[in-house]
Amino acid sequence: RRVLFRSYYASCMDESAVEKAGTKPLDADFQRIANLRSKQDLPKQIIRLHREGADVLFGFGANSDFKNASQIIAELDQGGLGLPDRDYYFKDDAKSVELREKYVAHVQKMFQLLGDNATKAAAEAKVVMDIETGLAKGAFDQTTRRDPQKIYHKLTNQELATLNSTFDWNSYFTGVGAPKFDSLNVVEPEFVKQMQTVLNAHSLDDWKIYLRWHVVTAGAPMLPSAFVNENFDFFNKTLQGTKELLPRWKRCVGFADDD
Repeated sequence: RRVLFRSYYASCMDESAVEKAGTKPLDADFQRIANLRSKQDLPKQIIRLHREGADVLFGFGANSDFKNASQIIAELDQGGLGLPDRDYYFKDDAKSVELREKYVAHVQKMFQLLGDNATKAAAEAKVVMDIETGLAKGAFDQTTRRDPQKIYHKLTNQELATLNSTFDWNSYFTGVGAPKFDSLNVVEPEFVKQMQTVLNAHSLDDWKIYLRWHVVTAGAPMLPSAFVNENFDFFNKTLQGTKELLPRWKRCVGFADDD
């Protein structure tokens, strides 16, 4: 394990190699997204992106059964939002409106760093914001999520399918390597319903833009410095008030520990 840690850390610290590679490490994901032929193929890409750590469309994992602590059960939750909470998408005070504008500008800048021109990147950023706002309509706010009675809805797989028949849940569960199960906790049923509405409302091209965005934002901390700095400026400085980016060696220790 120590050898693996050292190798990971050394790779992370090789900043010249990172800069030289550019966004090439993302090319395989971008190509798979570009090759999508229908929305029915989306689960295959979401499986891959979830396994790579990207927060796309929804979240899936395992958790204790709230009503039987001796059991660990599957759990389906909200996800796919770039901003921290649903309220960020809907509050209409001046600060919230400004923050959304800055988020859209950040998304546009990241697409430009990928090589898209300003006009195309602006249109792509609008698509991302539209999709995420649509998903947020079905999401709980943080206060609601603190109530365990409101985030426990144990449903059969068939009941899940009635909430959202557009998405191929069986293929997804098999693809992520989940053991077979007949029921799961659907944390927010309304989010799953809203997910179907949003899936139907947007074209395949829109979903390709959304997936491409989540690939680059998930990978940003490990990409060249232009991506690292832009990612830090919005998510850390603007959202959290963090003044300075940690030295690279501290970030690399953190990445190695986490992964």
